[in-house]
Amino acid sequence: MAQEYNDNYKEYVCDYFKKGFKYEEILLFLRNYHDLNISMPTLKRRVKAYGLKRRNTDYDIDLVRKEIRRLLDGPGCMGGYRHVWHTLQRNGIGVPRQVVQKVLKELDPEGTAERRARVLKRRNYCNIGPNYAWHCDGYDKLKPFGFPIHGCIDGWSRKVLWLTVTRSNNSPHNVATYYLDAVQKFGGCPNKLVTDLGTENGTMAAIHCFFRDDLNSHKYVPSTRNQRIECWWSYLRKSRTTWWINLFKDLEEQDIFNRASELESECLWFCFAPLLQQDLDEIVDHWNTHLIRKSRHDTISGRPDSLYYLTEHHGGVPNLICTVQDTEMQYARSLVVESANENNDYQDYFRYTMSTCGLLRPNDWKEVLILYKELIKCAKNEP
Repeated sequence: MAQEYNDNYKEYVCDYFKKGFKYEEILLFLRNYHDLNISMPTLKRRVKAYGLKRRNTDYDIDLVRKEIRRLLDGPGCMGGYRHVWHTLQRNGIGVPRQVVQKVLKELDPEGTAERRARVLKRRNYCNIGPNYAWHCDGYDKLKPFGFPIHGCIDGWSRKVLWLTVTRSNNSPHNVATYYLDAVQKFGGCPNKLVTDLGTENGTMAAIHCFFRDDLNSHKYVPSTRNQRIECWWSYLRKSRTTWWINLFKDLEEQDIFNRASELESECLWFCFAPLLQQDLDEIVDHWNTHLIRKSRHDTISGRPDSLYYLTEHHGGVPNLICTVQDTEMQYARSLVVESANENNDYQDYFRYTMSTCGLLRPNDWKEVLILYKELIKCAKNEP
């Protein structure tokens, strides 16, 4: 039992440390969510014993270059040096931020020039704490290629609560299901739910008002006023989806993919959807653990996960989440939200072909592209 305790203890400390949380935040996470009460000196001794360093001067520059090259050969190429530095931290590679900036400028001079700061005028946003307001919206930049996305962000902490690639982000039942999954995951619903005027939000809005027993707990606003999630879409475009858009456009220009072909569109979904969802999960984890810097605007600085879970530590109002009864949740799932029909002959065929040919799911976009070409050849009976 003691060995298991020590292993878990080390795992938690290393995980929070690599994500960049401060010592005070690590102690609060350990106490509040893992029932581990330790002192600051003990934590610092443990960090030293585990070989964890904030400012690591003993790093392998060749390894750093190799990892940055790997990030540049994919959707990670859209991020700036702070983004890359935090990614290296999360992967256990400690290196000074100035070194990352220098290497990135050397390996990607054009991308560095394109990521110069832009000035944006903002209006004031009012919120008192996490779970006071959730902001939901669909993202359609990848929709022309068959990959609509739906997401939600907490207004105060800016923690991304879900980000899902789906067959349709215009389906009220899909959107309501994402909301119910989040309510179950986070232990309740927010005080307010903010969405745009899209018809896909109707079922989710009705369920939320039912949970809160308050018709005014949901708010329809124009997309331009749903500023929290709209601002985050801008970040997603710059840091990730531009790369995916360019990839799919390149496939079209090279006559590898034809979006007018149902077969090729279904095959593209079959091959790339799991990889795209994996990439979205990574960007969510990256965002939720990155440091939001202080600014002249009326926003709270900190890491979204820390802001969300350690609210009082950052001066926010805690315990704003509203409890939902199990009977209400069960009613919403069984009687309000209809299960989507997952049967699809194309997807069944591609799964059968992979099973018959002994093919495995690749994890790299280049290997996924090879799989796509092979499945298309099989489907068209080409040599």
